[in-house]
Amino acid sequence: MTARSRPSAGHVALAAAAVWLILSGLLDAMTGLTALSLFSIAPLIAATVADERRTAVFGGAAVALAVGAGWWDGIRGHASYWAWVTVVCAVSAMAVVLAGVRRRREERLARMTAVAEAAQLGMLPPLPPEMTGITIAARYRSATREASVGGDLYEIIPTGHGIRAIIGDVCGNGLDAVLLARHVLSAFRRSAVAAPALEHVAGEVSRAIGPHLGEEDFVTAVLAQIAPGGELTIVSCGHHPPLLRHGGGLRPLTGGTAALPLGLDEDFTAFTASWSPGDRLLLYTDGLVESRDARGHFLPDDVIATALAAADCEQALDTLMTAVHRHTGGHGHDDMALLLLEHGTPSPSSANGHPAAQAPVRWVTGRRYAATRR
Repeated sequence: MTARSRPSAGHVALAAAAVWLILSGLLDAMTGLTALSLFSIAPLIAATVADERRTAVFGGAAVALAVGAGWWDGIRGHASYWAWVTVVCAVSAMAVVLAGVRRRREERLARMTAVAEAAQLGMLPPLPPEMTGITIAARYRSATREASVGGDLYEIIPTGHGIRAIIGDVCGNGLDAVLLARHVLSAFRRSAVAAPALEHVAGEVSRAIGPHLGEEDFVTAVLAQIAPGGELTIVSCGHHPPLLRHGGGLRPLTGGTAALPLGLDEDFTAFTASWSPGDRLLLYTDGLVESRDARGHFLPDDVIATALAAADCEQALDTLMTAVHRHTGGHGHDDMALLLLEHGTPSPSSANGHPAAQAPVRWVTGRRYAATRR
């Protein structure tokens, strides 16, 4: 049996207006209390949700009931009666005008919202499901109900050096955060295809967004590069470490030293880690790891690990998003971006035909970059 849907606020308001007319008429007929102005409230209620035509119907009903009530009460010859009928007519006409003004404003707002959503979604266009043997999935949840995109960001671009990806979190919320996120993405898209090394990309992005930062603005980010041979390079800019799922386990990929966010430094260091076919790399923002339940507890790590073990990347992120929603009760207070990459490229094999042993995470010697300030 299909559950009955709840009535909309518009239907409830129109029903309330109709009930008000009926009750006002019964009050006049059964008590003899003449209060013709009560009828004029119904079209005002209707004007809050209905268009001009339906509001006029309620206005006409209110005027008809006011005239009928005067006939029933035997006061049609009194001067005050016609004054009250005139008031009901005037209020009903005003309600029709207000309904038209509200409808036009709502239509204009709907058009503006559609344009804003198109602009917001243009910042984070849909990603391809696969790129050079790497399976890709992404999810985004804005903490602002009215917005499709907030201050979190992600992008992945194929380049001559391999696939390059970024995920980041702009300090702050609202329009300023969205605008700064746009500048970060624009700078990354330019630098990712031109810079020879990933740490160069981070430095160029940090320098490019400098003129757009306020005194307390910064952007945490992680950049990742997957070379054609499968080597994984990471640059952390004050962000949460990526999570690598390998062999059923989950571990963070961290470098040797902490780094400052974009906008606060232009000198970044890269480190590399090897991963194998079937491994999954999760890039995320703090909306994931800082989500809390009603008792203030963070999302357990084993929940993330279980979600990432799903059959495919899309299902893994769907499961993870559901787990976060369940954990927070649907009350997420921060934007959340997730970018999941799965290694599908055949790895080099040893002489006996088995995959080569996994190398440990290591620092890249001598790969430091300081962008020249303008």
